[in-house]
Amino acid sequence: MTFPMLAARDRADQFQGAPHGTARPLRFLAAFQEAEPYLGLPPQAFKLIAWLVKMTVPLDWEEGSRPIAWPSAERQAEFLALSPARVKTLNRALFEAGIFVLRDSPTGKRYGRRDGEGRILEAYGFDLSPLAYRYDEFVQIAAEARAERERIGRLRRRATCARRAIAQIGETLAGADSLPQDWPLLLADTAALVAAIRRARNSADLAVVVEGLERLKTQAEEWVKEVAAPVNNSPAGPADEPHIISTKETLNPKDTVVAPDKGSGGEAAPSSSTSTIERNETVTLQTFERVESIRPAELLQLAPRLADHVRQTAPDWTDIVDAAGGGLRHELGVSHTLWGEACVVVGRQIAAVTLAVVSTKPAEYFTRGAGGYFAAMIKRAKMGELHLDRSLWKLRRNRLDRIESEFAGPAG
Repeated sequence: MTFPMLAARDRADQFQGAPHGTARPLRFLAAFQEAEPYLGLPPQAFKLIAWLVKMTVPLDWEEGSRPIAWPSAERQAEFLALSPARVKTLNRALFEAGIFVLRDSPTGKRYGRRDGEGRILEAYGFDLSPLAYRYDEFVQIAAEARAERERIGRLRRRATCARRAIAQIGETLAGADSLPQDWPLLLADTAALVAAIRRARNSADLAVVVEGLERLKTQAEEWVKEVAAPVNNSPAGPADEPHIISTKETLNPKDTVVAPDKGSGGEAAPSSSTSTIERNETVTLQTFERVESIRPAELLQLAPRLADHVRQTAPDWTDIVDAAGGGLRHELGVSHTLWGEACVVVGRQIAAVTLAVVSTKPAEYFTRGAGGYFAAMIKRAKMGELHLDRSLWKLRRNRLDRIESEFAGPAG
């Protein structure tokens, strides 16, 4: 008898049983099952405990009795498909862990007998009372384990977003032939942190790794902003920045974003007499005029397929860009190269809004797929012919129409 065994036996001796009619042995077993993976027990532990619990009846767990099961050593070895030596090792480990207590008879045999009502009169074998008095402890262990798994899951998703963002930025910078001198060092640090994710044993260790990845992502974003700075594509540019709008018809009407009569903010669109351009002329890149007028939460309402890839409850534009350049891009079949080109041409926020608009179209709308449609929109942006403000107002109007029709109900 080791000290842990003596402590487990003394505690089991104090077990008084559950009040009459309240014993729920299967409930005790379920709590143990949830906690068992985190108790450091040997294999076959739950299989043995479940087998023993099923040999008892609720009366055994009530006041005046004791939940004891008494299968023979031979029967236990047969059930577990283990040798007698391994069975003895397993029993000793569970005794020391305080999962059950071994009650030996003077002869060392396991046996028991019940009265006419089924109550145990005498028994020697496995005392399972620790499952009852440790019930709250098992529940707490399982709850903490679930919380830890959720924390690790959130951190792993953040790590994935940061890793993908760094890869996409690298493709963007390489496509623009503007990789910084320190880019190989950043990639090496990223690879080391990704490898460290697999070695992290808990959420605290993983959080340190994720924060390091996000710092590298922030550095990479600063580099891509420096490259994009010479291009007049700031989503939040000056309010009086000139925007050239073309009324020239495109060859494929399906590739034209339908525009309402009003522009962003309800202002009238510029007249065609002062805004028509020729394709062979040098044009000013038209950006989305008021990206600050649409917030991330509203964009997710207008583009539900984008919302499916956002995990944050209160996302900002960084979260929107990560979701668009990650899951949504893959879903729509937009290549890394095309996404990188879009980020350079119109900026990451504008690229995300453009892709969100594409995601609102049904599959049958496209003649060359969603990726081809997105490429056409970026091409129009280069020519100063992309009108995202109009597209967003159309989506807003359609959403309001749907809401009004839902509330109006059947006519009459």
